[in-house]
Amino acid sequence: MQKGGRNSFFPILKISIKEVEEMPCKLINADMVKELLTMKDTVAACEEAFDGWGRGEVICPTKITLELGEDAEWPPYKNGLNAMPAYIHSKKSAGIKCVGGSLNNPSWGLPYIIALILLFDPETGIFRCIVDGEQITNYRTGAQSAVAAKYLSGKKKIKMGIYGAGAQGRTQLMAFAEVFDIEKVFIYDINPEAVTKYIDEMSKVVKTEICAAGSAEDVPKEADIIVSVTHGRDKFIKNSWIKPGQIVFPMGSFTECEDELLLSADRVFVDSVGQTMHRGALKSVVDKGKFKQEMITGTIGEVVSGKIDGRIRDNEKIVCIPIGTGAMDVAVATAIFEKATKLDMFDQYVFNKDVEVEPKR
Repeated sequence: MQKGGRNSFFPILKISIKEVEEMPCKLINADMVKELLTMKDTVAACEEAFDGWGRGEVICPTKITLELGEDAEWPPYKNGLNAMPAYIHSKKSAGIKCVGGSLNNPSWGLPYIIALILLFDPETGIFRCIVDGEQITNYRTGAQSAVAAKYLSGKKKIKMGIYGAGAQGRTQLMAFAEVFDIEKVFIYDINPEAVTKYIDEMSKVVKTEICAAGSAEDVPKEADIIVSVTHGRDKFIKNSWIKPGQIVFPMGSFTECEDELLLSADRVFVDSVGQTMHRGALKSVVDKGKFKQEMITGTIGEVVSGKIDGRIRDNEKIVCIPIGTGAMDVAVATAIFEKATKLDMFDQYVFNKDVEVEPKR
């Protein structure tokens, strides 16, 4: 197969033009994702994507949101849909995640996150794969903060504080355990039963001591790194609780930290500058005119790729805000696609048949 021409695309599959024209779109459902995806692979994919992004080899536009009542009174669905495209040059892979987060879903027995990730060939636009995105979203959310912390902390052994005993509280701990030797974890949730369940379950997953924090204020007392993944809207994490040298990741509702905590940080890192200025934890201080773009120290990609330093002094208070981008989703979905391809582990569907039968409704 010649290099550089049209027959050289699909670097993962190594197939011809004729085969592409006849190729069905691959389908990877949620059960397949659970079988194929490990947190170790997720951390590796996110680290590679951040490195490529820092070197200018990732294209990742700001996510587009369809507001369906999550942050507005109307429409009355308490939901929001995001479209998150990206291109990862190292994998020659492009894609888009479509994801919703409905506040009503848990009460209906449904996951909060509902997501699909579509991968396609960047040269032809032909769809390669559709991947269920719920577990990818939860895993990469943990992995992106763990990768950032690896380059910002300067430590191998840490104590960790976590706000939120839900799905993402679990994947945060799983991801950090891939990167750090965790001495102790302090977990807090407004629901004590959720904390008890979390400790019981996660003690079997991660080999470290997990303790219930007596209050929200107790979480940061001994922690080196604090991660918040809650739906809290009352800016409950106080600046006075955070000590020099600690790193804070506000990643849940993005209204968990009081303004002074964000404004007094010695260094502020983000995943996407453009996205961070109009959504996420900084939005409230940006809207009030208290925070300017030049106050952002840099991006996680710039730190991972070695373009800028993460921590300079041990006593720096650092805030890192990885809101979540399509780049991480596409990177992880591509890793799953590669593994599934090797194992020939797919469902499939041909979209371009001469006759398509509309299903009865």
